[in-house]
Amino acid sequence: MTAGKQQPQQLTLAVQLPDDENFTTYLEQQNDNVVRWLKQIATKPLSETQGERLTLLSGPSGSGKSHLLHSIVSLAGQHTQVMYLPLADLKESNAEQVLAGLDAFNIICLDDIDTVLKDPTWCYELFKLINTITDAEHCRLMMTAHASASQLSVELADLRSRLQWATAFQLSPLNDDGKASALTLRAQWRGLQLPHDVAIFMLHRLGRDMAGLLAHLDQLDKASIAHQRKLTIPFVKQVLAI
Repeated sequence: MTAGKQQPQQLTLAVQLPDDENFTTYLEQQNDNVVRWLKQIATKPLSETQGERLTLLSGPSGSGKSHLLHSIVSLAGQHTQVMYLPLADLKESNAEQVLAGLDAFNIICLDDIDTVLKDPTWCYELFKLINTITDAEHCRLMMTAHASASQLSVELADLRSRLQWATAFQLSPLNDDGKASALTLRAQWRGLQLPHDVAIFMLHRLGRDMAGLLAHLDQLDKASIAHQRKLTIPFVKQVLAI
């Protein structure tokens, strides 16, 4: 941290990130260009290119926006100062206090900014933060939202304008086969073998929501260890009572 900078207040916030969400466990598919960009942001020094200061990832729920921010924290946090803030969980907090001092970090990740964009105070503080970052020589801001800057409902017109400065990526959601492959990949990271047909069965019986599917995978992981059983369709039926 630069000498003379005030210690950011955000360090007192207890934000626990999932340790299995990193670039290794992210299934790229059509989003490989996004992953290349984010890895560059996470590993290379900031250039003079203004586009590197701000990045906005947009996409529907389940498209992997939070996973990618967690991946940046995992990779960049090994060698630089990084801060991740889930704004959906902090929207009732004091915006000025939450965002104060963030420019002391090299990379700032703000998840779900669209959850605060109808609040004038949050909009003003985000506007100030973006202005500070675009003038800084060491800082980059990564943001996620459900839609692109031009499609977001923003209380402050000047903030909408600033958001449109960002290098923007629209994430493509996974189809059923991709979701099954993502489950298999996450299982492999845990040391589990999840056959593709079992993953497809889980989608058909448990729904397509990735957060819910990963919660079930965690349950299966524990049961597999406890009973020393492989993940088969009969075992999945038994453990999840489906």
